[in-house]
Amino acid sequence: MRVLIVTSFPIPGEYDGTAMLPIKITRALRKRGVDVVLAHLSAKKPWFRVTERLEFEGVPLYDIPLCAWASGLGLDLVHREHPFALVHAQHYGGATRAYFSCRRRGWPMVYEIHSLLGDEVARDELGRGLVFRAYLELEKRVLKRASSVIVLGEPVRDVVVREKGVPAERVDVIYPGIDLEEFDERIPPAEIPGISREHKVVMYIGSIVHPNQGVPILIDALPRVFESDPLARCVLVGGPLEAEAEYKRALGGFADRLCVLAGKSPGEVVALARRADVLVHPRLACRENYSVQSKIAVYLAAGRPIVATDFGDYRKLLGESGAGLLAAPEPEPIAQAIVRVLREPELALRMARAAGPVVREYFAMDRNIDRYLEVYHRVIDQSLENRLAARG
Repeated sequence: MRVLIVTSFPIPGEYDGTAMLPIKITRALRKRGVDVVLAHLSAKKPWFRVTERLEFEGVPLYDIPLCAWASGLGLDLVHREHPFALVHAQHYGGATRAYFSCRRRGWPMVYEIHSLLGDEVARDELGRGLVFRAYLELEKRVLKRASSVIVLGEPVRDVVVREKGVPAERVDVIYPGIDLEEFDERIPPAEIPGISREHKVVMYIGSIVHPNQGVPILIDALPRVFESDPLARCVLVGGPLEAEAEYKRALGGFADRLCVLAGKSPGEVVALARRADVLVHPRLACRENYSVQSKIAVYLAAGRPIVATDFGDYRKLLGESGAGLLAAPEPEPIAQAIVRVLREPELALRMARAAGPVVREYFAMDRNIDRYLEVYHRVIDQSLENRLAARG
């Protein structure tokens, strides 16, 4: 079997969950002996240029410009050189751009939804513009035609089934997987400038300015935490670095207890997470956060106590499992939860121990790849049945 993974963002791209997920899927598939081809369906200028044949970690990678994927010639070229059994489209960008070729050639498509379209595109544009409306219309066609839809959370599946009309049997929940080998226990906790061994580190990992991540809630909670524990320090691992000054101004007299570390590689993030006394995800309770984010997989794999907002699948993954302490997405409840973890070492130890089984069951890529392969085989078998039926 050969799988074509298409994206609307470059590979390797940034070190965020959206860009890293197809990379981790690619690596895991190759370990199972599955051939993979990557295609970046670009919409950036220059629109009229030749398709570039590149390589990523030994995997064929095609950079296909707008003129080539819109006409279908780009994916036709990929199929001639690397005949694939199905297209695994990442995010709404990859799915809507690959839709034309899949419809024309009859290629089965698996559409993996990273976040709900309608809660992300042009969110600040009054009335939503042409780009948003075009994406929305195309996604309706994708959802109608896609052989399978993969979502990153139970609430997303509910929306896809109830609001978007996709039959429940065509929708699967697969959380964003990670390679647990990257979290080898021999990796020591990182040393952080300005942080000594006696300091208690409250850490957040990820974008520190993206609206749905809720970092301002954490910033507003920190004075209460710092007042309760003079040894507490906060470390934000992510960017952009320019946001550090704004957050320090908001903390006033506590500004020296905050530091921002930007531009860290995945390997460095592992070591940094190990230094945390509590990992915090203060995400907002909104539709855009219906998808489970990869940072929770990183948090769980680090084996550290977690404080997160009581929303969506985190209730099952963190609350019911005992791997996390949940709080309302407001500064005071978040502060209370952080202080409790810092003050109660037995609670922190129980939470850390509970993390392992959760991350292995729901996020370990060697287990998740079985779930992807099950979807692939189901889609390929159904496609074959459909072709045979069409021939009579």
